Amino acid sequence: MSTSTPTDAASEIVRNFRQLQLSAADVLKPRSPITTEELFAGRWDQMTTLADAVSQHGLHVVIYGERGVGKTSLANVVRPLIRVLLDRQRKAESDSDGVAHDVAERIVIMVNATSGDTFSSIWEKMFADLTWQDNTPRAGLLPGKPGAVSVYDAFGMTPPLTVDAVRRIITKIPGGLFIIDEFDRAAQTALPNYQTVGAEFTDLMKALSDFGVDCTIILVGVSETVDRLVADHASINRALVQIQLPRMNVDELKEILTKAEEKLGIKFTEEASNLVVNISQGLPHYTHLLGLHGVRIAAKRFSRTIEQVDVFGALKEAVKQAQQTVTERYSKATHSAHKDALYRHVLLACALTAARSHDPLGYFNPASVAEPLSVILGKRVEIATFSNHLSEFAQEKRGEILERAGQARAYRFRFRDPLLVPFVFMDAVATGLMDNEELSEMVGGQF
Repeated sequence: MSTSTPTDAASEIVRNFRQLQLSAADVLKPRSPITTEELFAGRWDQMTTLADAVSQHGLHVVIYGERGVGKTSLANVVRPLIRVLLDRQRKAESDSDGVAHDVAERIVIMVNATSGDTFSSIWEKMFADLTWQDNTPRAGLLPGKPGAVSVYDAFGMTPPLTVDAVRRIITKIPGGLFIIDEFDRAAQTALPNYQTVGAEFTDLMKALSDFGVDCTIILVGVSETVDRLVADHASINRALVQIQLPRMNVDELKEILTKAEEKLGIKFTEEASNLVVNISQGLPHYTHLLGLHGVRIAAKRFSRTIEQVDVFGALKEAVKQAQQTVTERYSKATHSAHKDALYRHVLLACALTAARSHDPLGYFNPASVAEPLSVILGKRVEIATFSNHLSEFAQEKRGEILERAGQARAYRFRFRDPLLVPFVFMDAVATGLMDNEELSEMVGGQF
């Protein structure tokens, strides 16, 4: 006979939903790149290309794309991909002769490039994670281990490291895989410095390829990274696999929510799922962010079903926790001492226009801004009403939030930072500039 009381049952329900709020952060991770293949939704073609490149001698990889599309997440699944490849190799060799084979594990090291980094400093960080013992490289430090020495002691060298010095070390690390994330950040202090870093990496990869060294270097950055690498050394093309990460499509973004449903035992209604996906604009960061807060808001009302009202609540919460750089850019672009200024309204209209643009690079023309701005203001407007605003958004005083291309009378615009578009939507709802129904209607179509 059960001795539980109604109070005990109610307490258990509260505990379960509090646990759900905590567990949601283990699956929906807007702040952290995804680190397991299981939770890395979509991107199957890119993962296959990456796996193929890693398994071939003499090939190196550049992963590039816009901010927020998941470049670091793709780099982070290299380790589980390597495990899959090794298991596949072991099985193939075992099937061929019926004997269990021991396949050596591959050393995988990943570092972040920072502003001001040089070729040498990047590799110094990389080699800091290596130790030599019994003339064999091992990942990680081995303090107090007999016979363990640093890379520099093993090779009798000191920084700064040259291309040839790095090549000689890597040659002694069979199957080594070296990932440099945010590679483009090494360019931020001065363009000439970046050109030097890019040229030295290009020289290194070409030398490793020419000598057939069994290793892979993976550079992760923006599209300009590829352009400059190839410009530095046209012949590098044959040794460089270029993996572009476009924005995720609707099905890939929905897969993020589907995986969360499976892991957490929850359900997004179709309306809630569509709203999250359409506001996210192909950027998985926002799908994770809105999904996470949507789950938590639903849990507060003791529900495992996330409805559209929960997503609207998530929008308001997400604005409070948006990346500081995004918040600052938006504030600089829209600040005005005049209460009747239209900067926020025009920028919202631009975001809506960009969301519905079919241009692969995100460009839109001024004429297409008139319709959404008319809806926002509740009256018909002409281009003259906001043309100066567009020009200002492309200037430093407004943070150059828009990028302008083309000639006078035929200008096109796009957001410099694609992460700003969903933020503009979230702020519009949070501040009452646009209500829930209007936003649902205007971003409800697939982009």
